Order: sequence, then C-alpha cells, then structure tokens
Amino acid sequence: MTGMDFEAFVRHKAPVLTVIGNNSAQNQIRFGQIMKYGEEKGNVGNILGDVNFDEFAKILGGHGEAVREAKDIQPALQRAREAVKSGIPAIVNIWVDKEEFAPGTKNQTMYK
Repeated sequence: MTGMDFEAFVRHKAPVLTVIGNNSAQNQIRFGQIMKYGEEKGNVGNILGDVNFDEFAKILGGHGEAVREAKDIQPALQRAREAVKSGIPAIVNIWVDKEEFAPGTKNQTMYK
C-alpha cells in the first residue's frame, strides 16, 4: 500500500484496515548487512525516520492510531475495526523495537 492508495480508500470509503509494524528500519536488509559487514557498516542506508503513519491516516480523513504498548494493541484494533465498519479506512501504527529481528530474518542465508 502507498500513501495515495490510502487516500483512494478514504475517497471511496473502502473497508480497509492497515496494520503497520513500525520499527523505523528496513530490518530484513539491515540484519543481513550487520551479519556480513558488522554493526557500523550494517546500519548504512536502512535506518529510517520515525514516521507517524497514524497521523498520515488522519490527515487524509481516515482513522489512525499509534500503539506503543502490547496491552494497547487489541483495543486499538477494535476501534479501527469499528471505524472501518462505518466506512472510514484505518491505519494502526504499532511501534516495535528495531533491535528485534523476526525469526525468518535471522534464518536468511543470502548473507552467510
């Protein structure tokens, strides 16, 4: 999904709920680079800015929520589902630790 896709969802009242696991990084690439080149070179080109996608959703007329604690995920998703039911597309922006890597990312072999 791109930003302009979300704008189209709002314009057409499309029942779309988008969940973003936001670590402000491209961690699949980052992990491989760190494994191959070390921490200093591994972080080149894959640390991103902290983008508040929830605010982006609101600016475009959708429902947006930021989540920083695990206990807040379910209530945020429920509120987003209610918004979508009423014709308002939603983004739930779940902030996650960029130092945590998914198991599949840790098991990749392309950089070994």
